[in-house]
Amino acid sequence: MAFLAGLAGMFVVQNSAEADRRLTLAGFHTWEVLTARLGVILGAAVLTTAVSLGVTALDFEPASWVPFAGANLLVALQYGLVGVLVGSLLGRVGGLYMMFLLPFVDVGIAQNVMFAASPPAWGSWLPAHGPVRMLVDSAFSPAFDTGGALLLGLAWTAALAVAGGLVFHRLTRGATR
Repeated sequence: MAFLAGLAGMFVVQNSAEADRRLTLAGFHTWEVLTARLGVILGAAVLTTAVSLGVTALDFEPASWVPFAGANLLVALQYGLVGVLVGSLLGRVGGLYMMFLLPFVDVGIAQNVMFAASPPAWGSWLPAHGPVRMLVDSAFSPAFDTGGALLLGLAWTAALAVAGGLVFHRLTRGATR
């Protein structure tokens, strides 16, 4: 899910970069164009999350569905925004390789509770740390005990959105100078 949302974020920005520059030259504000692109990324994150939850529901029922789904969506949003950054900074091929690597290292290795009861020290600095803590808790506990993890995930998402917005602004304004 993180990988697919990240690819969507990367390709949405890359495939529309020239059109976005023309839109800003035509008088649209950068924030208007960015809002449209983020809407597409949000749609991709919701779609990948819905499919993931549908597949999960076939064989597993978490103790608390709402936080479980929210944690999944938060990871997808984070990596959709990471895709915006990676695609903008590294290009198509470099971005593709990084989008294979980053979710795998973060979600697949650093946050994987099957490898260790708690993530390695460096894993707590990665974006999916908070949402995965929330996901694991909601999978097995009906009580919501991970407010700090939720705040950490939201902080990461906000920081990635600001960074993505700045990079997007630089890309779309580059044609006017």
